Amino acid sequence: MENPTQLDRESRTLTRRSLIKTATLAGGALAVGTSAACTPDKTIETNQGAANVNAQLPSYTPVELIKPDLPGDQVLMPGYYAYPRDPKPVFDSPPGAGLDKITIMYPTFIAAPPGPDRNTFYAQVQTEIGAQLELQPIPSADYAPKFQTMVAGGSLPDVMMFPLPTPDQPRVMERLFENLGPYLAGDKINDFPYLANIPEASWKPTVSNGTVYAVPQPRSVAGGAMYYRRDLFEQLQVDPEPASYAEFVELCKAVTDPKQSRWAMANAGNARGQIAEMLGAPNGWSESGGEFTNAYADERTKESVARTAELIKAGLLHPDAASASYTQFRDFFFAGRTVLLSDGYAGWDLFVRQLGGVAEGTEKLGLMMLPKYDGGGDAPHFAGTGFQAITVIKKGLGEERTRGVLNVLNYLAAPIGSAEHLHRKYGVEGQDFTWENDLPTLTQQGTTNFLDLQYIVDAPTILGPGPRDGVDRQHAWHQRATADPVRDPTIGLYSDTASRKANTLGKLIGDVVTGIMFGRNPLSDYDEAFAKWRSEGGDKIAAEYAEAFTAANG
Repeated sequence: MENPTQLDRESRTLTRRSLIKTATLAGGALAVGTSAACTPDKTIETNQGAANVNAQLPSYTPVELIKPDLPGDQVLMPGYYAYPRDPKPVFDSPPGAGLDKITIMYPTFIAAPPGPDRNTFYAQVQTEIGAQLELQPIPSADYAPKFQTMVAGGSLPDVMMFPLPTPDQPRVMERLFENLGPYLAGDKINDFPYLANIPEASWKPTVSNGTVYAVPQPRSVAGGAMYYRRDLFEQLQVDPEPASYAEFVELCKAVTDPKQSRWAMANAGNARGQIAEMLGAPNGWSESGGEFTNAYADERTKESVARTAELIKAGLLHPDAASASYTQFRDFFFAGRTVLLSDGYAGWDLFVRQLGGVAEGTEKLGLMMLPKYDGGGDAPHFAGTGFQAITVIKKGLGEERTRGVLNVLNYLAAPIGSAEHLHRKYGVEGQDFTWENDLPTLTQQGTTNFLDLQYIVDAPTILGPGPRDGVDRQHAWHQRATADPVRDPTIGLYSDTASRKANTLGKLIGDVVTGIMFGRNPLSDYDEAFAKWRSEGGDKIAAEYAEAFTAANG
């Protein structure tokens, strides 16, 4: 179960891209302090494809403090119908004992909360940790420039989120952040059992220079989802299970009625991505025989652009689709102005609240499994990355303090069924939250006091707790979506060119794709834009991924 404030992050994007897109940091190499700049660059030797891909990741040891009502595994999230009313602490002593003070910088998507002297939520977490907790939440739009400034100056907090991609990532990691391999690789992570509860797939992006340098913020591999207004589909007597793309188009026509200010959907970019799924296009990249090809090279991706343009031309998308913000896309859906919403899987709990609360909202919300383009079953579902972001620890703290900081992160990853999970998610009972239908619910004070600590590290995501019918329907959808997900083969591989140019190149072709969808550019511009993408760095990125892959696999 997620808090509404927690899910505001997932409201803004299908994946983590809205957070990381600014991390190009002016597109050049980062200066990492004058003293560091004078030392030899060890990463030329250490950041090799074979070393990175074959790096020893932390062992996965699942923790189940309470038995879920619906089972899960490393891919499928477990489901819970109720939150345990009186969970017990899982730490015998404060995890930060001996640290005195710990500073943590992370991106936030909410107003900064009051300090611990005026915030029961904050004060309780600080007391449980056993050290002065100095949180430095930075507005998400300002995080990358702030990160750049601090890295350049060398003045760093103990813990901070590391934006991906970051230019010169291996060099920055080696010179400024702690190598966590000696603490976390293999079975060493068992000293921190709730970090060991994070699935292996989430750890892949934490590797640089042949070792683990960070702790991930885990997310399910389910990725995005197509939500639908179950109540409106029933009212309009429309089947929410199209068997082909043609039936999906007919569905969109059946629910669209401009006279009633109602359209099928609004987010053209996300709709294009899900049409690409129906067409069987690659998820970002494809790999064959050690060669890497970007999805934009695939004719099915190009066709998804053309099909989306047809939907827009037919008037099936909201008339403000070209200019609306991500928040507005959701507002259209909540108001019934659109009946389909392509968004992150973790949005369920927030959407339920926005649609009238737990009981009413659950009845109004559904998840649609998209079909193969020509029919014949479910479309291959694009997997997510398995992580939201990664969190690093300042270099040079010494072994004892580094272990203490890791144990604080271990505390932040304690799962459902622990008092620590309840307190860091909901604060102080009777002040920050109350119980409603076996679910902890934030009060107005709790909403003001809330700490979005999940953007530092968190336990693996779960379904619920919530009404049985809603959790059952989510679990059934996730079983289908994760049965054979289409993964991006570049996850866990490093390309130096991508770290510097991926976002700039993405905008180059993305702007043209958007122009085609909304009728500003002819479809013929697609090939020209992709050719430019290739010549300005795309081919080099593909070659670097291939080199890393070949070095690792022989």
